[in-house]
Amino acid sequence: MERLQIIPLGGLGEVGKNMTLLEYGRNILVIDVGLMFPEMTMPGVDYIIPDYDYLRSRADRIRGVVITHGHEDHIGALPHFLQEFNVPVYATKLTRGLIEVRLRSSQRKQTTLHTMEPGDSLHVGPFTVEPYHVCHSIPDAVGLGIDTPVGLVVHSGDFKLDHTPVDGWPTDVGKLAEFSQRGVLVLLSDSTNSVSPGTTPSESTLNRALEDVFRQAKGRVIVATFASLIARLQQVMEVAKSFGRKVAIAGSSMVANVKMAQRLGYINVPEGLLLSLHEISQLPPHQVTILGTGSQGEPRSIMGRLATGRHPSLRITPGDTVVLSSHTIPGNEDAVHAVINRLFQKGAQVFYHPLAPVHVSGHASQEEQKTLLNILRPKFFVPIHGELRHLHQHAKLAQQVGIPRENIAVVENGYVLRFTRQKMEIGERIPGGYVFVDGVLVGEAVDREVIEKREALAATGICSLVFRYDQRRGRLVGEPQIVAQGFVSEKVAPEIIGGAEDAVRATLTSLQPGTTLEKAESAVEKAVSDYFFRQARNRPTMLVTGVQVA
Repeated sequence: MERLQIIPLGGLGEVGKNMTLLEYGRNILVIDVGLMFPEMTMPGVDYIIPDYDYLRSRADRIRGVVITHGHEDHIGALPHFLQEFNVPVYATKLTRGLIEVRLRSSQRKQTTLHTMEPGDSLHVGPFTVEPYHVCHSIPDAVGLGIDTPVGLVVHSGDFKLDHTPVDGWPTDVGKLAEFSQRGVLVLLSDSTNSVSPGTTPSESTLNRALEDVFRQAKGRVIVATFASLIARLQQVMEVAKSFGRKVAIAGSSMVANVKMAQRLGYINVPEGLLLSLHEISQLPPHQVTILGTGSQGEPRSIMGRLATGRHPSLRITPGDTVVLSSHTIPGNEDAVHAVINRLFQKGAQVFYHPLAPVHVSGHASQEEQKTLLNILRPKFFVPIHGELRHLHQHAKLAQQVGIPRENIAVVENGYVLRFTRQKMEIGERIPGGYVFVDGVLVGEAVDREVIEKREALAATGICSLVFRYDQRRGRLVGEPQIVAQGFVSEKVAPEIIGGAEDAVRATLTSLQPGTTLEKAESAVEKAVSDYFFRQARNRPTMLVTGVQVA
């Protein structure tokens, strides 16, 4: 008897790079292909994508990719994925637009993109996919009912039960009730806010918070948020207009998303509201609002460059008001706090969550999560989208509403879950780790070993040492050349380097005639490294090169 396999490749045990597989026989359905932002311990990494090596030997079995919504943690890795797998992609209209913005023109021509709507019924291999509308912090978000030969699977997507959403379109509770009547085998549900009691505030409450900020602001208002947070961009524009301000957008990704959302009718920009950065610089500060990226402290973002004074045309000046309108993703706290501190140093007034209500989460809190469980009454439950602490807490909530513990699977990426109509089994674990992206380098070109070496260089600095060596006599020829970077300050470097040169001479003088170059290099590296540790309690990364002299 065939069994349904559900395999999470991202988003379980972490926040980001969401990706889940449903596999039945020789058929695979992919849900979301997202990215994750790097942690502080990953120098040079732009972002992280899922490890989908499992699919490479099964490429002919992939029937399609269904996307729940247009945030980066759900679509960000699609350009990489579609380079390898030429499969159809199903997305709602706005989500499709955001995907097209990310794809290169050649990829857009080669990729088959299908527009789906809530209420559709899509036949993808043996799976019948029924998208239904959910409230989130971006329009056109959906959850999925997926009818499989084994039973009905419901994937919540990112959701909350907002009764007064800014777009007037609440989560489709009626469709959820219909799923319940049909009988739900498995619920996969968003766990991001499972540690937050009560319910998540409505997105509409953000307007009042933004109005309070604009009312207090004497100079420019600079708002940082995600480039894909379309509803938030609309809210900022509306509030800016009500206070007689013009708006400029900084950052190519946000500019492209706004143009696309305007074309599709998801953003309404009043005539004359939007100006270029050059045009808006001619206005008095109290008439200026600037939208940009960088709410997560990304160093290359608009806000990251403003904080360090590296933006080519913008500078933070005393009197500016900066709003970070997003929740800090776990792991980004240090980077965000560093940006906030630098902005204060430059004279800006900074508003950020949770000290000011300038962000509303798009994810369900505990009472909403329990409501979804109570509506659907699934036989089996798998908490998804969150760190382990979120998944375990969500499992506790499910038990509180009557789901037996043995019917709940709390797993991390890579674990294979197998289902029949009556049974759930947690199977083996396949690779489901990090794939690093650094510029054009992906995967094996930038592996964990490379990242660890970068960390070591950042922590201890580097020392390059070159010496000429006469193997026949076992002696140093001439003087060693030593250059140290990121190790000690220039003031004390001459003394420290001078002592290291003495250590090289002493080491090579003690060698026996005929000692090989390799052994001489090893002895010099150990001697100099030990010397540095005695002097500075630090060992820089050593690059020792011996040159054989005839």
